[in-house]
Amino acid sequence: MVNSKYYTTILSQTFSPCGNYLITGNNYGILTVYNLKNELQSGVEFKDQNLSAGGRSYEFEMIRKMQINSMESGEKFLIIGGVGLIVGVDWETIIDNNFGENSKIEPLSISWSINIPSPKDSMLTIDVNCLILNKEDNVLYAGCGDNTVYAFNLECGDVIQKFEGHSDFIHSIDKLDDTIVSASEDGSVLFWDVRSKEYSSKIIPSNNPEIKRPNLGNWVGSVTITNDWMLCGGGTKLSLWNRSMAAPMTVYNCVEDSGIHVTKLMDETLYAGGCSKYFYQLSFTDEILCKIETSPVTVFSCVNQENPFKVTCLAGSSYKIDVCTNLNYKMTTLGI
Repeated sequence: MVNSKYYTTILSQTFSPCGNYLITGNNYGILTVYNLKNELQSGVEFKDQNLSAGGRSYEFEMIRKMQINSMESGEKFLIIGGVGLIVGVDWETIIDNNFGENSKIEPLSISWSINIPSPKDSMLTIDVNCLILNKEDNVLYAGCGDNTVYAFNLECGDVIQKFEGHSDFIHSIDKLDDTIVSASEDGSVLFWDVRSKEYSSKIIPSNNPEIKRPNLGNWVGSVTITNDWMLCGGGTKLSLWNRSMAAPMTVYNCVEDSGIHVTKLMDETLYAGGCSKYFYQLSFTDEILCKIETSPVTVFSCVNQENPFKVTCLAGSSYKIDVCTNLNYKMTTLGI
């Protein structure tokens, strides 16, 4: 019998509200909970010395073994984007010290669900590819496979806004204040004001010949924004844009990749990964500050936190998760 773990792809990760657990979701509908203290105790100085020992990891199974595409961490619920469905799972049913590493795979206990309606005259179900939770007003934004970004009121589960302007599925969304930005398979990046149904501006990176890569396509796999900058990439080259000018400032020819799936802007430093041997730390000019060789052939997810300990986790087309407490080197690998 073929061991399914060698065909595992981890599509999403998040941390528990306390920061002591890493949760991953894969293409087989398996949600894995890692006790980070026990995984990292050999090299991390913890700010909370009273964490319980517990097991190192344990697993749950998503309803109908549904692929877990995206996750967000709310104060009370873990929010999971699947196929045609978003579900909420009470943290108390997941973070339990009675679970051990040798426990059987438990079914997820779902507290609430939101259905994503299929398009008219279609049997297709809609992937929920990315999620962002605005904790201030309890609104969940979901970028989906029907080319739409939805805004849901989590108090009642109702759709309060639909952002429709893409002609193909959504890969990535980011939010800053009242601005939502979405990146799509159609090759465009759209900016939206959360109070309006119409997009306010549109950028097509592949229109720039320095950014276009005809052999990989025009799709944009990831986008992230700050007040001044937008970082995006996909089939198109990784590029840094000045938002006020809507023009590229830097095209990253130094990055060796066959498609970008992760972009981050943190502490005046840029991070990017995807179909590449490396996860990159970059300057604002076309310069590599550091690169980490990754276990997954393609990185689909990067999550980081500062407390109760500083850690960054990289996951993708592998059952292995690379863990860095300093992004200059890989500290350990989970899942082995």
